[in-house]
Amino acid sequence: MLPAQCHRADAESAPRPPGPGPQALAAQRDAPAGWELLVIDNGSTPPLAFPEAPVPLRVVVEPRPGLLHARLAGLNHSRGDVILFLDDDTIPHPGSLASLVEFTRRHPRVGVAGGRIHPQFEAPPPPWIDACAWALALRNWGDAPLSWSTAEGGALPAWSPIGAGLVVRRDVVATYAEHVARHAATIERISWHGQGVGGTEDKDLVLCVLRHGWAMGYVPGLVLEHVIPAGRLQPAYFERLVPNLQRLWMQTLFAHGFNRRPTVPPWSVPFRVLKAWFVFRAWRGLRERMDWWAARGSLAGLAAMHRRPVRYPPAMC
Repeated sequence: MLPAQCHRADAESAPRPPGPGPQALAAQRDAPAGWELLVIDNGSTPPLAFPEAPVPLRVVVEPRPGLLHARLAGLNHSRGDVILFLDDDTIPHPGSLASLVEFTRRHPRVGVAGGRIHPQFEAPPPPWIDACAWALALRNWGDAPLSWSTAEGGALPAWSPIGAGLVVRRDVVATYAEHVARHAATIERISWHGQGVGGTEDKDLVLCVLRHGWAMGYVPGLVLEHVIPAGRLQPAYFERLVPNLQRLWMQTLFAHGFNRRPTVPPWSVPFRVLKAWFVFRAWRGLRERMDWWAARGSLAGLAAMHRRPVRYPPAMC
């Protein structure tokens, strides 16, 4: 059984009727028998209801705000061996579920995975959008499946899975749930800034699974369309988002022992940020400013870990 899951985490938004996501799930080719769809209502007002959904679904209410709790609710309430997380603005291509099942069959040691994510722009994108693709959760790492574990050595690959289209094997759920039970407050403090402002609790899940001896994977046949509204195509959006994402990412890497950069004293950050302005030539254009914004966030994260370091205990593999 393959549960496919989506969630709402925008507590102040009114619910909308089932859109292309459930319709796309209903159109899946060669989907596994008995798959289920869960919708996580993460504090929506009024509560979510889908009287005319194109596929059967269950609504699970999780009143605690934030993707950490929404995702954990999905893991705890699902029944299948593999869980696929779909946000309400992501649309799976028709063969995605079948490709995912085949990948997990061929790679039994992959505990978490992700796929390709293509954009579906609601307005014409600006010419510089390629420089911002990673911040819009757009992903394409080629046609070949990939896998990696810490046993292989080297640095964490750039293609590590993200929250959009995140795949989680049932066998790792208990390990992650125990991690959250012990460290929920810390995870929220160092990995979550707010909906639309930045969060890396999805990466916290991935790093937790890797530390416990599992591999991560890339599933090229799992293809999602990410609906991107016009408001996310403005420089101001990335100026707010990118530094927060990078700060949280450096903190999360450090906490799990994957960071290879030394921490920096907080007093030195303004001088380092000024130096980075010149190193990345941030005055030249948005591509260069993106690099500078990312550097600002990374420095803030390294300074935060210098002042108040967090290290999760060693995994007992």
